[in-house]
Amino acid sequence: MSQGTSQPAKSDKSERLLQLTCALLFAERGLTKAELFRSIPGYIDAVNSGTAEDALNRMFERDKTGLRETGIQVYTPNPSAEAEEICYIIADDTFTWPRQLELTAKQLQLLTLAAQVWSQASLEADASQALVRLKALGIEQAADDLIGVAPRIRTHEPCFSPLTSAIQDLTQVTFNYRKSNGEVTKREVQPWSLQNVDGQWLLQCWDVNQKDVRNFVLKRIVSKVQIVRNGDLEVNFEAPTDQQLAEANKSLAEHIANQVCELNVLKDTGAWFHFHLDDSASDGHISFNYMDLELLAEELRDFGAEVKVIRPKELADAVRAGFQKVASDHA
Repeated sequence: MSQGTSQPAKSDKSERLLQLTCALLFAERGLTKAELFRSIPGYIDAVNSGTAEDALNRMFERDKTGLRETGIQVYTPNPSAEAEEICYIIADDTFTWPRQLELTAKQLQLLTLAAQVWSQASLEADASQALVRLKALGIEQAADDLIGVAPRIRTHEPCFSPLTSAIQDLTQVTFNYRKSNGEVTKREVQPWSLQNVDGQWLLQCWDVNQKDVRNFVLKRIVSKVQIVRNGDLEVNFEAPTDQQLAEANKSLAEHIANQVCELNVLKDTGAWFHFHLDDSASDGHISFNYMDLELLAEELRDFGAEVKVIRPKELADAVRAGFQKVASDHA
């Protein structure tokens, strides 16, 4: 190598751990150390540089410890096998989202951005090379799409990703929004955060035209999200203060607290299981807070006679009106 030339270390630990994770997820039956050492670039480089077998084994043990410290559990399903035949696999529940774990709007935003970066990096050159070598060794593939290694926040709303980018870049955007009465209006907003409330994604933002904080349900955004431009330049805005965000969240929480519904649910039906009822709720009577009356009415109509609305009257009326519209459209 000539003077003045520098190259990144090929055996960077974080990169090697990613390669190891991809390889172990790729192989359905697990992999032996020999197979890992022949397929993962980080280990291949160590062997080519003259690393002794004992040192290579210690590197592998440190890597397993490193994965465990990040929550990825590597174990051997056949510990009593001969040393050279022992396989290593990743525990099935390693990538399961922890129960009862909740994220703030800011944490959700950061996690989404991290997931986007990871999904682009998880199968970059070295990790891909490792998988190609595994195929050459005749290793059976566990899944067709190893992008599953990457954490992703799944939504059915196409506007989720562009809004996330706009929040990160502090860019003003515009879109068409359908109100609960069916009216469609054009909105220009400064997006602050995305939140999940009762299973519905919500955009919290500053409405430029209304000059006030607004919450928009992503499900009701009926056009592409467009960046507002002044000539060729994007229109940017200052990030909201902590106080502004706190006040917006408080207002939303107060709105939800004032929205209470009561239902009677028919036992052992789809609605019964949808609302996670058990035998302790023998009478099927439930009460809970909700965010949007029309969206809740739409949800309840899916269950037909399995659900009866006790209150509020407006919710019962909305459910009934929806059924009447369906009957009228198909008369």
